[in-house]
Amino acid sequence: MKLAAALCLAACSIAIAQTNEEIWAHFSNWVRNSPPTRVREKPVMDLYTERLVAEGVAPSDAQRRVKTISSELRLKSRENSMVYWDAMFRFGGGPDRPLRLLDEVARNLPPGRAVDVAMGNGRNSLYLSSLGWNVTGYDISPEGIALARQRAASQGLKYEIVQGGHREFDFGIGRWDLIVLSYIVADEGDLEAVFGKKLWDALRPGGRIVCEGNFCEPLTQLLLPLKFKDLRLESYSDGDGVRDGWAADNTKGRVIRAVIYKPPQGSETRR
Repeated sequence: MKLAAALCLAACSIAIAQTNEEIWAHFSNWVRNSPPTRVREKPVMDLYTERLVAEGVAPSDAQRRVKTISSELRLKSRENSMVYWDAMFRFGGGPDRPLRLLDEVARNLPPGRAVDVAMGNGRNSLYLSSLGWNVTGYDISPEGIALARQRAASQGLKYEIVQGGHREFDFGIGRWDLIVLSYIVADEGDLEAVFGKKLWDALRPGGRIVCEGNFCEPLTQLLLPLKFKDLRLESYSDGDGVRDGWAADNTKGRVIRAVIYKPPQGSETRR
């Protein structure tokens, strides 16, 4: 009995003592070697927690490892970020329907040029393309990009698909009539480096930014104090609702939505 307890204690100690490199290597191997699924029954990191527990890792230590992966290790390199987001698309792929807020806005607009930021499986890009928009979508995840290409081909639609991160993508100047930010995640420093003046300059006069998800709060908090003379916050809401994000995460919770308008030059600006 004492021997069994000692062995258990030793095993637990070994599990807890894993280095960050070992923790990441295990997660990366799990992502790369597990068969993909296209129907997500629960959040990906819950699936990984279950895998760790099944391998004998104590639940508390499994949760610690998952927290370390999600909040720290995925940010250590571009390669780590790609693996992390690959997991999100490899085990569920995200919802198929377009963002409802985007549908409400886009159905009343003439087609133009649109960019789908962190496009994932391309659900919003496909929708805009079906309406006649000239769409470019980008994402850092090869799994997400592969899904987007497959879905576009299956529906006979074409749009530009680019693999890259926020800082790598060329937003250009006065290039877009519509910028879509659908439940995106920005790493430390991305907000100021990409989504301030750079994003605003990329939007054509008469264009809109459509945003849904937690990122809308820091985005508007960044843009409004910059006092762009032509910025108009067309709509903003923050309350309880159904999150139109991932399939398994499509549950009630805090939902932030924003539509930001850049009036044509010379038009009257209302605050």
